[in-house]
Amino acid sequence: MRLLAPLLLTITALNTSLAADAPVKTPAVINFNTCGKPEWPKEALRKEQTGTAVLGFLIGEDGKVIDAIVHKSSGFPLLDEAALNGIRRCQFIPQKLNGIGISSWTRVQYVWVLDTPEKARQTVAEAETYRTAALAGDAGALLKLARIYRNGVGVQHDNEHYAKLLRTAAANGHAEAEAELAGNYFYGQAGFKKDTAQAMVWFQRAASHGEASSQLRMAGVYDTPKASPADLAQAADWYRKAAEQGNGDAAYKLGQFYEQGRGVAQDYAQAGAWYRRGAEDGHPGASYGLGTLYLRGLGVERDPAQATLWFGKAADKRFPSAEAALANLYFTGSGTPQNDEEGVKYLRRAAIASNIGAMRQLGQMLSQGAHVQADPAEAALWLDKVARLNGALTENEALRLGDW
Repeated sequence: MRLLAPLLLTITALNTSLAADAPVKTPAVINFNTCGKPEWPKEALRKEQTGTAVLGFLIGEDGKVIDAIVHKSSGFPLLDEAALNGIRRCQFIPQKLNGIGISSWTRVQYVWVLDTPEKARQTVAEAETYRTAALAGDAGALLKLARIYRNGVGVQHDNEHYAKLLRTAAANGHAEAEAELAGNYFYGQAGFKKDTAQAMVWFQRAASHGEASSQLRMAGVYDTPKASPADLAQAADWYRKAAEQGNGDAAYKLGQFYEQGRGVAQDYAQAGAWYRRGAEDGHPGASYGLGTLYLRGLGVERDPAQATLWFGKAADKRFPSAEAALANLYFTGSGTPQNDEEGVKYLRRAAIASNIGAMRQLGQMLSQGAHVQADPAEAALWLDKVARLNGALTENEALRLGDW
């Protein structure tokens, strides 16, 4: 029995360009040379379990993993835990803001693919079926055939043949193939040379053909710090298209647009509707956005208990702004029983993830002995970090620093 090497993909920022005076951010990147592949659990291997786990890793300023959670299970806890434990041992290049290393959360998708004789025979049969359909003009079958050569299950792994078939499927207007081709160019993977210009051509084609992740990507192209009203309207339109297809990231961003009046007329009720749509699908940013509306009574009746509920859902997925907001509800006893210990726990989690508001508040609390025992030395460490980062950020960026 042979194990096919799993695929590891980091989920990076949406924007492909930034205004000249915006802070330069580079995401955390894994260094594959520092760790081996996660070991397949014997019980999972015996049961031939496979699947894709979406994991979250908190990467420290030194590139080491501080914390890790499962965002979306593969369907098998043994595989989830094995992927977490394996990648925990890896060294990352930390996220940087204007060259300054900062701790941050990053998401990693880990795919467990099993290559057994039975699976190989099944794949060979599928390949013949896809080949026949592709010859009859089925671009979707051509894409599936391409992936068989990429994965190397049942056939010899062949990136060159994969690329040829993928390009043909994309040239025939298959949206999923166009998006996959764009991603290969954008990340320089699967034998493709990195080419951002080509990537954006194919992302735009995929988006125009209705592929949701590409629509989200196109929204990010127009959604920049100094975007014109026309560009923001374009961004809102792409976000809407993706959100209507159930894309949680797009629902979150569209909710922000309505809340802030960017690209659309300000409408708190619409903001709440899109936040709720994303939140009910488990998106932590959307849960946080919905919680803020309940806390402030915007578009919904003010309800601190509902705010606590939605902040809690986002905090469970380690969204730093929600952790900081939940901490303050515990400190004040608003919407939840007053509890300094819980408040400090959530505030510290947000601060460790580089939420600058949480860092500042924790430093001040440690300095004054408010809600926590005074510790001038630790207070100075947090306030020094704030001073290092604060000059490079606008108020809005500072509040959301650390959010993924």
